[in-house]
Amino acid sequence: MNKLQIRTKIILIYIAVLILTFSVTAIAIANITQRYIEQEVRGAGKQTISALAENLNFIFDNVTQFSNLIYFDDDVQESLISISQDYIEPKINKEINQSLSNIILSADYIASAFVFDKYLNSYSAYKVAPIYVDPQKITQTDWYTQMKAADGNGFFVHRSENVLQFPYRDDLNYISYIREIGNKENYEPIAILLLTIEAETFHKFFDKVSSAYDSQFFIVDATGEFIIPPKENVTQYQNYVAFDMKNGEVVTVADHTAVVVSKKLPHAEWTLMGSFKIRNIGKNIPFYAIIIGIMLLNIVVAVLYSAEVNRMIFDPLDAIALHMKLIETGKFVEMPVELSENEITRLKKVFNHMAASIEMLIEKVKEEEHVNAKSEINLIQAQINPHFLYNTLDAVSALALMEDHKKCFQMVQALGKFYRNSLNSGRDFITIEQEVASIVSYITILNIRYDNKIQFSYDIEEELKPVMMLKLLLQPVVENAVYHGIKEKEGSGAIHIKIYRDEDEIIFIITDDGCGMDDERIEQVLNGNVENSGFGIYSLIQRVKLYYHIENPIAIYSEIESGTEFIIRIKVV
Repeated sequence: MNKLQIRTKIILIYIAVLILTFSVTAIAIANITQRYIEQEVRGAGKQTISALAENLNFIFDNVTQFSNLIYFDDDVQESLISISQDYIEPKINKEINQSLSNIILSADYIASAFVFDKYLNSYSAYKVAPIYVDPQKITQTDWYTQMKAADGNGFFVHRSENVLQFPYRDDLNYISYIREIGNKENYEPIAILLLTIEAETFHKFFDKVSSAYDSQFFIVDATGEFIIPPKENVTQYQNYVAFDMKNGEVVTVADHTAVVVSKKLPHAEWTLMGSFKIRNIGKNIPFYAIIIGIMLLNIVVAVLYSAEVNRMIFDPLDAIALHMKLIETGKFVEMPVELSENEITRLKKVFNHMAASIEMLIEKVKEEEHVNAKSEINLIQAQINPHFLYNTLDAVSALALMEDHKKCFQMVQALGKFYRNSLNSGRDFITIEQEVASIVSYITILNIRYDNKIQFSYDIEEELKPVMMLKLLLQPVVENAVYHGIKEKEGSGAIHIKIYRDEDEIIFIITDDGCGMDDERIEQVLNGNVENSGFGIYSLIQRVKLYYHIENPIAIYSEIESGTEFIIRIKVV
């Protein structure tokens, strides 16, 4: 080394420093890129797992709704109450099995349905046979103890602790929904309801997402045990799950080959988890080739061409970094790509492709969330106030028996007008005049049933009558005023609706002089925690948010014994 010329030494030192500098740079860029990719994949994974969790919640909600149909089925109730001996009567068996079969045929997600009466006799319907039932094990199960402490509320458990056995499908994995059936009159327990959802139902949802995003999904319980395992490499995915003994919760284990995202499911102490691979993404970004190209170019041109190197290499990288910052702020601006083919242009193409993929994924998740919200609202709207219809028809029947033809005619005519405006041939919007007419029909029916206990009046600006609005906005509020305000007070009560325009909004003010509400109950009404309220104020809020994009469309002002005032805001269509 000492015999070498200074020029040679400088060149060698320069090359060594250059090699060292670029080596460090390569490592730093690799780590930064890895973290950036992990961050982007994690963000996309969280949105995907949230959308998937909404789909699963829809399954759980659907099963819960079908359990309500069984619970409130008059034939099932009458059959179960009439059981007085420890054997299955053919007529009762036929009635209950027929109701269960109807549920099985109507519910895509339910694989089997079982009812155990107070003597633990079993009644069943299922899509795939045979299923062996051992009812004697019921009282020995943990879920039986949990059911007795659940105060009539249903819950989901993994399998059934061998109460159900599948002779030809020993490895069948499924989730059970348990609920105690009580007498509708006195809430005395009369039976146990058990519905099953096979694991294949969940895997079908998982497969739709897995094929698109190179991912695996699974569900674990509070101890980290699989409820719905992944379809393949179960042992590998067990390494991603651990149980925190100190905090008593499931945690994910770090792994640079995949990003694991989790989300709690509200219907049980279970966690939905998704593993998103990142190795393939990393291979598509040729940063190693870029570093080597830059290093070789600098060795050749050295200091004399440093300015040219800066123009050719670092300026485009700055542009890429600028676009990265734009994407971080949510602005997916396509980066211009030169006609020349080199490492920088390939990086820009890959970057543009990655940005477009992320934007498409975000839009797809938003679209899925919108479709899910619309589906949930349509599901609620498809079940328009069944108890109101049943009670009204019962009242019509009573009037017909008493030969009160006038009131019978008035009630049937009002019922027809109410549902004609409510259904509106499946359209979501009607005129304000039609909406008020629907409320008039609704009040007419209630007044016939309750001996004109309700005094109703309204005040509408004339120019607002033909304006279109989302249907069935006023009915839940009026129903709440009648059943939770006027009906609970002595004597008659009054409801008044005022409708007027305020710039680009239409204001609905519904007031009553009922028994009023305290602040705690107002909070419950706004959050949907009050039962037996028709569609419910909470559902009304969600519909207005979805259709009008108003964050807080309802305000409630009330005092105990002084009445209640509801204010609804919508945009002028």
